[in-house]
Amino acid sequence: MLKMLFTVDVEDWFCSPDLPLSEWETCPIRLERPTHRLLDLLDEHGAEGTFFVLGWIAEKRPELVKEIHRRGHEIASHGYAHRLVHRQTPQEFKQDIKHSKEMLEQLTGTEVRGYRAPCFSMTDWGLELLGEEGFAYDSSIMPNSFNPDGSRVELTKDAPPSFPIDKSLWEIPLPSYRAGGMKIPWGGGGYFRLYPYRLFRTGAEKLMRQNGSFVFYIHPYDLDRDQPRKLGTTWANVIRRYYGLGDTNRKLGRLLSDYSCTSIRRQYPHIGELAACE
Repeated sequence: MLKMLFTVDVEDWFCSPDLPLSEWETCPIRLERPTHRLLDLLDEHGAEGTFFVLGWIAEKRPELVKEIHRRGHEIASHGYAHRLVHRQTPQEFKQDIKHSKEMLEQLTGTEVRGYRAPCFSMTDWGLELLGEEGFAYDSSIMPNSFNPDGSRVELTKDAPPSFPIDKSLWEIPLPSYRAGGMKIPWGGGGYFRLYPYRLFRTGAEKLMRQNGSFVFYIHPYDLDRDQPRKLGTTWANVIRRYYGLGDTNRKLGRLLSDYSCTSIRRQYPHIGELAACE
C-alpha cells in the first residue's frame, strides 16, 4: 500500500495572521470537537499522525495536547502566534519558536523535533534559526503558484521527499502538482475540500509513485461545518476556507481506508537521531 504522511495543523477557525491576539481572545474556541473526530478516525484505521500544534492553542487547551500525545501521535510545533515568518524579524521568530517548543515539551515530556510555518511562510534565515533552536526537521516548503504569503525558499524541480538543509536540519516538503509552468498545491487543507476525491487521489498517487511518500495536511476547522464565517474577505478566501466543509469527514474516511497513514517521526526516525548526534 502506498505510504501517506498524515499531518494536522492544530489551529482554530480564527487563528489568522491578520487578526491580533487580542481579537483571538474574544473568539469561541471550537477545535476540540473536530480534533477528537480526527483522533477517532485515526484510531479506527490504525493510523498515526504528526500534529503541528500552535503554542497559543496549547496554552488555552493543554489537556487536548496531552490527549493527542497520549493516543500515540507525534507532537510538533506550529509556532506560538501564527505569524508569517517573513513578517517577523529574526529575533521575533526565534522567540516565537523557542517559546512554543518549550511549552509543548513541558506538556508532553518529550522532545519536539518538527516545525511547520504558518501558511508555509518559511524563509532561508528561518531555516537557519530552526537548526539553532534544536529542531530536527521542518515541513514548511510547499511550491505554490497561488499563495503570495507562502514559502520564500525555492526548490529545484527534482527535490526529493526529504533532504538535509544542513548538518542539523532536514526538510520534509509538501507536494505540488506541476502542470506546465504552474505549481498546484496538492497536499490537503482547503485544496482537499475543493478537489473531488477521485481527482485528489489520482494526483496524490502520481506524486507518491514519483517520491515514494506523500505529505497530507488538514486543520481541525476543515471538519467544522458550523464555524463562524469571519475570514471570508474575498471570494477566493470564501472558497478556500468554507467550501466543502460538510464533506470533509467522508473524504477523510476514504483517505484513511485507501492509504497507510503514518507520522513524520515514524517515517523518518533517523532524522531525530542524526540531529541528536550533532
